Amino acid sequence: MNIRTIYFKIGLLMILFLSSSYGSAVSASSYDDGTPETNATIKLVIGTRHDSVIYTKFAAEFVKSTYAADVGISSVDEISFYTPTTYDAFKRVMTVEQIGGDIGWGGGPSLFNTLAADGALSPITDQSTLDVIAEAVPDAIAGADMKQYTSSDELIWASNAISSFGFTVNNKVLKERGLEKPLTWEDLADPAMFSSASDFNIGMGNAPDTTSNTRIYQIILQKYGWEKGWEIIYQMAANSKIYGGSVETRSSVISGETAVAMTIDFYGLIAMQENPDTEYIVPANASIVNGDPIALAANPPHQAAAEAFIKFAFSNEGQALWFDAKINRLPIRAEAFQTEAGKNRPDIYELYNETISNLSIEFSEDLAASLEEPMRYHFEQTITNVHSKHRTAWSIMIDGLNSEKINQTQFDELRAKLVKPAMTQAEAIAMNDAFNSDQSVRREKEDEWFEFSSAKYKELDAIFVELGLSQGSVTDVPFSIFSLFFGMSVMSAIVIFKRKRIIKK
Repeated sequence: MNIRTIYFKIGLLMILFLSSSYGSAVSASSYDDGTPETNATIKLVIGTRHDSVIYTKFAAEFVKSTYAADVGISSVDEISFYTPTTYDAFKRVMTVEQIGGDIGWGGGPSLFNTLAADGALSPITDQSTLDVIAEAVPDAIAGADMKQYTSSDELIWASNAISSFGFTVNNKVLKERGLEKPLTWEDLADPAMFSSASDFNIGMGNAPDTTSNTRIYQIILQKYGWEKGWEIIYQMAANSKIYGGSVETRSSVISGETAVAMTIDFYGLIAMQENPDTEYIVPANASIVNGDPIALAANPPHQAAAEAFIKFAFSNEGQALWFDAKINRLPIRAEAFQTEAGKNRPDIYELYNETISNLSIEFSEDLAASLEEPMRYHFEQTITNVHSKHRTAWSIMIDGLNSEKINQTQFDELRAKLVKPAMTQAEAIAMNDAFNSDQSVRREKEDEWFEFSSAKYKELDAIFVELGLSQGSVTDVPFSIFSLFFGMSVMSAIVIFKRKRIIKK
C-alpha cells in the first residue's frame, strides 16, 4: 500500500467519522422496525417514549399483579417494548401488522393527537377499562384536557401522568457567574444572561430530538405570540448551548456546565436529588399542565392484555410507581398520594399541588399539532445548525453595547434582524401536512431555512464591519474542519511511524 493510498483512506475515514459526529449532540435516532416479531411467547407489545427506568419498573410490577394473571402474563419476557424516537417510527409500531403494537404510552398530547388523526389509535371501548379510567382521570386539570375523544365521543387516549414545564437552575453556578436567578422565559432571553463567549449559561434541547423541550418552545410561542415567541427563543438560544436530547440538557445543569436548563418537572426533581444546588422553577402564569397519554394501537393483536395493562397503569398500585426515586413523576390519580409510596414523597406532593393550582396559559393542542413538524425543523435549521454564528453575532452585539460602540437603538435594530424567523405561523400551518407525508418537502424547506440563516449572518457581518464591531466574520471555520486536518495529521504520523518501524525490521 503506497503512502497516497494511506492518506486517502485516512482522510476518507476521518470525513466519515466527522460527518457522523459533527453535530452528534443533536442527531436524531430511530430504531430498525423492519423485523417482524416472531417470538411466540410475546403477549403484549408496547411502543413508548418513556425512559427504560419507567417501563421496566412498570413491567416488573405488572407481571406480579392480578391484572396480568387474568390474561395469562407471568413474566416480563412476555412483554416487548419498542422505543421509537421519530413520529414515523412510532406510527409504524401502532399500525404495522408485523410489529404487532398493542399500546402507545408516553410522548405527550401532540404526538397522540397526531397518531389519532392518522388512524394509528383505536378507541377504548371495554367498559371495565373505561370505568377504571373514569375513576382515576379527571376531564381536565388547570384547564388542560386529560382525555381526548373521537368525533363519535369514544375515548381515544387518557393521561396516565401529568407534568409541568419550566427550567432548573444551578444556584451555585448562577452565583459564580454573577447571574440573577431567572424566574420567567423573558429572563432567560435577557442579554444579561450572556456573561461571556466561553460560558454557556443555558442548556436547551434541539427541538426534533426532545418532545419535552419542543413543548416548552410551543408554550413560549403560544404565550407570547409567534413573532415575540421566536424572539425569546432566539435570544435564549444565543445565551445557550444546544444539546441533543432532554437528558443531556438536564445533565448540563446538574454538572454545572450550564447555570440553567430546560426541564420537565420530573427532570427538575431528579436534578434536585442529584445536586442540592439545583432548583426547579415553573414560570408563573407561563406554563401548562401536560397530560402524558396512554392509548390502544390501531389494531391491537393482544387486546385483552393491552386493556389489562392500561387498567393496572391507572390503578392505585400502578400510579404509586410514579413515586419511585428513579422516576419522580406526578401521577394522574390523586388517591395515589394516600398509598404508602405516596406518603413517603412529600416533595412530589408539593410539586403536584403547585402544578394543579398554577394558572396555566390558554394552550391550544390543535394549534400545537397543526404546526409541530415545521416548527421543530425550523428550530434546527435556524438555531442548532448555525448556533456558533448565532452566539458569535450575539456576543459582538453585546460587547458593542457594553463598550458604547453602539447605542441601544442600534442594538435593537441589530437584534431585530437576529431574531427574525424564516417563516410565519400561517406558513407553518400550511406546510405541516406535507412535512409529515413528503420528505422532499421537508428537505426543500430545511435547505431554504439554512440559506435564510446564512444570508442573515452575512448581512449582520457586513453591518458589524461597518460599525467597527468586527474586523472579521461571524462565520468561523467549522471546528470539524480543524478536527479533520488535525486528525489526519496525527493518523498519518502514526501510520508513517509504524511503516518506518516495519521497514527497519
